[in-house]
Amino acid sequence: MSDALEPRKRWFAGTLLATFLLLAQEASAQGPLPSPLFSPPAVVAPVPVAESSPSPTLAPDLSRADLEPFLDGLISSQIENRDIAGAIISVVREGQVILERGYGFADFERREPVVAKETLFRPGSISKLFTAIAVMQLVEQGKVDLDQEVRDYLDFDIPRKFSERITLRRILTHTAGFEETLKDLFGSPDKPVPPLREYLIGHIPAQIFRPGTVPAYSNYAVSLAGYIVERMALQPFDQYVDERIFQPLGMISSTFAQPLPEPLKARMSNGYAAAAKAAQPFEICVPSPAGALSTTATDMSRFMLALLGNGALDGATILQPETLRTMQSRQNELHPDLHAMGLGFIDYSRNGRTMWGHAGDTLQFHSDLFLIPDARVGVFISYNSGGNRPGSGRGELLRAFLDRYYSAADASLAPALSETIAHARAVTGVYEVSRKSETNRLRVGALLGQVTVRGDREGVITIENSRNVRGQIKRWREVAPFVYREINGPDRIAFQRDQNGEVTALLPNTPIYVAQRVSGLRSKTILLPLVGGSLAFIGLTLLLWPVAVLMRKWYGWALLPDARSRRLYFFSRVVCLLLVGMLVALAIPFALLESDISFLSDKINPWLRVSQVLGCLGGAGLLILAIAAFHFWRTPAIRWWTRMHATLLLLTALIFVWFACQWHMLTPSLKF
Repeated sequence: MSDALEPRKRWFAGTLLATFLLLAQEASAQGPLPSPLFSPPAVVAPVPVAESSPSPTLAPDLSRADLEPFLDGLISSQIENRDIAGAIISVVREGQVILERGYGFADFERREPVVAKETLFRPGSISKLFTAIAVMQLVEQGKVDLDQEVRDYLDFDIPRKFSERITLRRILTHTAGFEETLKDLFGSPDKPVPPLREYLIGHIPAQIFRPGTVPAYSNYAVSLAGYIVERMALQPFDQYVDERIFQPLGMISSTFAQPLPEPLKARMSNGYAAAAKAAQPFEICVPSPAGALSTTATDMSRFMLALLGNGALDGATILQPETLRTMQSRQNELHPDLHAMGLGFIDYSRNGRTMWGHAGDTLQFHSDLFLIPDARVGVFISYNSGGNRPGSGRGELLRAFLDRYYSAADASLAPALSETIAHARAVTGVYEVSRKSETNRLRVGALLGQVTVRGDREGVITIENSRNVRGQIKRWREVAPFVYREINGPDRIAFQRDQNGEVTALLPNTPIYVAQRVSGLRSKTILLPLVGGSLAFIGLTLLLWPVAVLMRKWYGWALLPDARSRRLYFFSRVVCLLLVGMLVALAIPFALLESDISFLSDKINPWLRVSQVLGCLGGAGLLILAIAAFHFWRTPAIRWWTRMHATLLLLTALIFVWFACQWHMLTPSLKF
């Protein structure tokens, strides 16, 4: 279901990064991975790609004869070079299936091949398209209103921070205003899947934005829409989708059921972090409307044919044409020059073509679906492995496909504007992605994921970690006031300004989030050196403690003159041990997530409690550090550097405890 943000490692934030990096990566699961604007691809050997046509007039015809060798070369190379076990793809055009293929292995160890018609994959957040269609079916029936307050359809209350309504329209455009949550996103295949209502009541996220204002991709919100479908249709969500979408379209191998029905279990592909690693268990997506779909390439062909056929296929209608057009229209537009959000559908337009689609990621599967309505073309691709560049293969395939069959003449960059250099200076700063946690212990992930925008002397800007497929930092040139286009590339970004003309946000070409400008103690450029330096000083103090003891014994030094000073010295080091122990207690379960996803459940609670207790004791220990510093300065026999060290230790511990409190690392809540 969302691309993970990978901040640069800094020596002064090493411990923090080790604790939370995996957590930030897991936050992307069950959501389209963030745009390459914020996610740097790893630099690996380039994958051979068939040459794209240089202009629309020379584009080859989209036929099986041309498409099959093109995709065989591309996908086979991806599998070989990126440590991917297998993939499926389906391509449709003008009411016909052009190609359905399986590549590689569904079971890498047993060398069982992927078969397009038989092998089931997990498309992750592409599931959200089915949820959106289910909602729109109820709209057509008059059972729900897109602009009605959702609490009118629920049997439990959602606490509100703002007066603006949470509506189905805002849910389907990801502007409900919820923060990111992760706990219990994935369940254990050995335990019963909790009812959707139980999950929704137990995991209500805080509202951090006014509904209808800032886009922030939300699995919870879409699952809420799925529950409204349950309520209004008087049947479980998976049964509704099966009866109202799968059966009418003849999608006989598709289901939202978890675990899989017996007839489908043997056909399910394994999922892999990488082909070289062990297969992972079947992933249980607890908020099922957000990402629980299991399907085949053949079934997804039928789904795309219906979407491209005005909502109908073989005499069965799942949506009226006008409803589908509404879903594939610019419902939430951040900027007229950028992609917009439809109702469930994301604007993918490229090469002068209007396109709509949705990507999806589970922990192992990485997928994409895109439609070109005017050409009646649809493509679905899914990989059963992350490999060494999780999620990047689908983007490469989309670009290669469009550049080959629907290429556009190169659009030259507009001449430099007179205020380009001034604008580059104005946008320079640090930005934080809106898909984030603000009120729980995941808040530190947003800090580590911040990106820095810099402008050069010519007004060209760069964005930290924004790289092209060759691993090079993208460079952006202004083509309209505060609108930038990638040099030698098609992507665009823009910057939002307030009524005073101050830049407030970076708008990517992906309408499911923005990057808001931050400064002061919210900016990593100030906070990470401050907190990282404090943590380094505390850690170094702890490491040098046994060294000092050995030196005193070896050389007979008397570091401190009296028993009280020695006791204060000892307990000061215990305080350091408590603060470092707080981080270690957090780091251990998150480090185990890769091999045991069940730690994203109540299984992590004992570790969180230990971390909280150690942190609170360490915070209380600030009093000891203050007494020690005061006593050392009042005792003439104590050397000056010991006094200075005690003072610095108090200061750095204060900074670190303040950070732990402000970033909710000591919160008593076990939710995140």
